[in-house]
Amino acid sequence: MSFRPSWIYIFLIFSLPLELLAEETVPTVIIDGEEQVSSPLNPYSTYKTERVAKEKFVQPNRQTLADLVKDQVGVEAQTYCSNCGAKRLTINGLKGEHTSILVDGLPLHSAVSSFYGVDSIPVNGIDQINVMRGTGASMTNPEAIGGTLDLITVDPLVAKQVYSTSMSVKDSLNASAQNHSALVSIPGSNKKYGVTFGGQYTLSKTWDEDDNGIAESPERANYSGILKTRLLPNNKNDFSIRAGASQLTILGGAVNPSKPPQVRPIPAQETDFIDGNVENKFIGDPLKVTDWISLKRYEGAVHWTSYLSQSATLSWNSGYARQEQRAIYQHGFDYAHNDNIFVTDLGLEWLASESHIFKVGIFHKTQRLRSASEVLFTQSGIPKDNFDHTSYASYFKYSYLHSHSLEMDFALRLDQVNVNWLELTNEINRFIIAPRYQIRHDITDHLSQRFSYGLGYRAPLTFFESQHGNNENGYQVNITNLEKAHSFVYSLSYNTPDYYITGGAHYTKLENMAYGFESQGQPIFYQNTSESYNIWTNDILLGYKATPWWMLESSLEFFTYEDGYTKKLPTAAIEKRFQLKSNINSGSWTHNLTATLVGSRDLSRYGQYNNYYADRNQFPPPETRGDQLKDQKAPAYVVLDTSVTYAFWKNYHASLGINNLLDETQVKHGDNPSAWHWHFDHAHYDGLHTWGPNRGREYYLKLSADF
Repeated sequence: MSFRPSWIYIFLIFSLPLELLAEETVPTVIIDGEEQVSSPLNPYSTYKTERVAKEKFVQPNRQTLADLVKDQVGVEAQTYCSNCGAKRLTINGLKGEHTSILVDGLPLHSAVSSFYGVDSIPVNGIDQINVMRGTGASMTNPEAIGGTLDLITVDPLVAKQVYSTSMSVKDSLNASAQNHSALVSIPGSNKKYGVTFGGQYTLSKTWDEDDNGIAESPERANYSGILKTRLLPNNKNDFSIRAGASQLTILGGAVNPSKPPQVRPIPAQETDFIDGNVENKFIGDPLKVTDWISLKRYEGAVHWTSYLSQSATLSWNSGYARQEQRAIYQHGFDYAHNDNIFVTDLGLEWLASESHIFKVGIFHKTQRLRSASEVLFTQSGIPKDNFDHTSYASYFKYSYLHSHSLEMDFALRLDQVNVNWLELTNEINRFIIAPRYQIRHDITDHLSQRFSYGLGYRAPLTFFESQHGNNENGYQVNITNLEKAHSFVYSLSYNTPDYYITGGAHYTKLENMAYGFESQGQPIFYQNTSESYNIWTNDILLGYKATPWWMLESSLEFFTYEDGYTKKLPTAAIEKRFQLKSNINSGSWTHNLTATLVGSRDLSRYGQYNNYYADRNQFPPPETRGDQLKDQKAPAYVVLDTSVTYAFWKNYHASLGINNLLDETQVKHGDNPSAWHWHFDHAHYDGLHTWGPNRGREYYLKLSADF
């Protein structure tokens, strides 16, 4: 299946003039008093904005942000390393660092936090998640080359009390996970002020499906808290203040992990496995294969909206985030950093007439990272990846509302970007102009189309984590350009009271992609690519209300990548995916079922998979031992999740769920993620041979109360 831009443009050329010539249009109506099926597509957004279903927020098997969005169309939650549990959220097939995570519209996450920070984000304070695929979705967010996840936190003026606790076990009835959360919102009697506070604790234990002493999924423990207030002193001003903190600890590799007291100078050797094969029993010291990562995040944000008049609004948003990481890796080194981000945005929006809306604004972002490593920096003399990153921008947006059914946005952002790596004698100082164009056109009461173009850009920042420590010989940097992406998005959606169908074509032209080039005995050389890459994502989403209490949804996605691009990806991306979802809500009972089919893939197209071996024996060299090469073909697989919820009182619920009902894992296909990763003339143990699920079947029990 393949979309081509030609028919998109032909459709636009013929349909838009008809609308422009119309004297008057009629807004969308409800047919025969029936309420339309709730499509994930926001019908009022000019940009193609998809909302994460509210039902997901209460399902017992969704503990993290990755759990909430992993089955969104166009979104993939990738596990990069089975040992350390590094997680990437990708959109439209772009890299994890090309996804921007906003909190109430503020970009408080970066490429630095995209590695482990994804699992530290608390979900109990999130009220809504908007997924915007492609660049140009936000004036305050130029770094969204792949797309944006905007996390909207709860409103303190809406009274709420939510408590939940859940536990899960494996087939053996051994405990595997737990999740406990509480959230309370208390508005004032006059709804002029309110306060929200809450906390969450989650724990996922290690998982060793093949019982070889090496866990395919690490232990994660996360504590988080949120405090938010909102004040409406009068009818012209709206203030809110939010503070949050989280602490994530990851212990991976060993089945019963503990924090290493110090760095192990000698990593795992072939004598630590029976017959030197990583697919056999591990018999060595567990600390040799243990990764320990501690991540602390602190966030604060202030939002102020002033309604200057009936037609003019002034808004100021500012936020600060600090991330502290400490880690000891099984490769035989330590690493730590403090990453600080400050963002502020001031915008003025006014309605010039019924059809013309203007917005101007200024934006500033400062990011400062300072790192430390006793083994790498002090003993080995490798330069630190310290950097200072600043961005000063102004932007202009013009919205033209020709009618209720035709709206166009034109925007321009001017940005001065500077990145200075303090010890790498490398600096980027660029002025960039980024145009954006968006259009929403309701062709009929039920049929609508959207088209957008945007230029996105980002500065490659951190090198150590992006290469996951493969820098025994150090690294050199010759990054001279910003990464850029031209993004074209088109969607056609048809909505009726009983069903909806949306087809989408997403095209990205990626330029100046930063990557690390390895050569024997030399430091990794970081540079920009000289070639550009074309990335296509085509999908179709269907929803059908079979009965008043039964909703069905299915989606089909195709991702098309060029070989030059896939060889620079750290993890094998999905290429084809089919999903089927069922939601039954009848009386006191609710049943959810999600089935996901991922198509087969040729792993040799991606990253370093053709350098992953089961046996470390160097004689003869690995290229002559094809039988020891890890599998280069990832088979198709199906993941099935289901849950049943019963409301035994009005506000009290009990849920039973099974995650991965079919017990589908890599290990069940005879291919665990452990590997000897060969680098020319030597190899080290790693858990990077990932392509499928690494946690098996889990049974959940959840108790919750919602007032």
